[in-house]
Amino acid sequence: MTVRTRRPNLGEEAYDRLRALLLDGGRYAPGDKVNVIAVAQELGVSRSPVWDAIARLESEGLLEVVPRHGVFLVRFDARRLAELYETREALEGMAARLAAERAGLADVAELERSLAAQQARLDAGDTAGYADAALAFHQAVLRIAGNETIARMLDALYAQTRTMCRGLPTRPGELPARRDDHAHLVAAIRDRDMDRAEAVARVHVRSLALAARCFPGKPASQGDAP
Repeated sequence: MTVRTRRPNLGEEAYDRLRALLLDGGRYAPGDKVNVIAVAQELGVSRSPVWDAIARLESEGLLEVVPRHGVFLVRFDARRLAELYETREALEGMAARLAAERAGLADVAELERSLAAQQARLDAGDTAGYADAALAFHQAVLRIAGNETIARMLDALYAQTRTMCRGLPTRPGELPARRDDHAHLVAAIRDRDMDRAEAVARVHVRSLALAARCFPGKPASQGDAP
């Protein structure tokens, strides 16, 4: 009997790997041009699956294709960033509400472990590590909410906001306040208080938006912009 092995989907693989490259803070800065030929060579594929990946990433708002000029990582745009946060507020509020309705004891324990991980990163002065821990927290809330459509939309929004705010400073005391917001959200989820969970999530995202626009033309924080 011949066992057929499934050939990898080059377009899907190129998408996953290119997205990872773009989200790696050490490779590209907001607005940087992406060399398609170099990317294809690095990934070991032809340019066709790379262009397929670029089309998907453009539709998700992470890349911008400018005719006759090239492909660019999303650049910082204050108005666009404000719109992204407005959308995040609505979606994260609903996700928090669903999480409070559906969370079990194991889910609450997972969120509490995430809070501890965030605090450990803060205690170590590890801003990048805190950003990763904060993103993991938001993703855990989405898993508990159990709505794949909301999760997919927010995943794209997280990528855009985190990329736009890359490399910019965080104000003193800002990250501990964000971690406290997360703790308040966990308490609401633990209490199965859907109204409070939604309110906490909305206020949290609104505070991120306000921090991102506190200096004209520049965001002020990257530490909790998943």
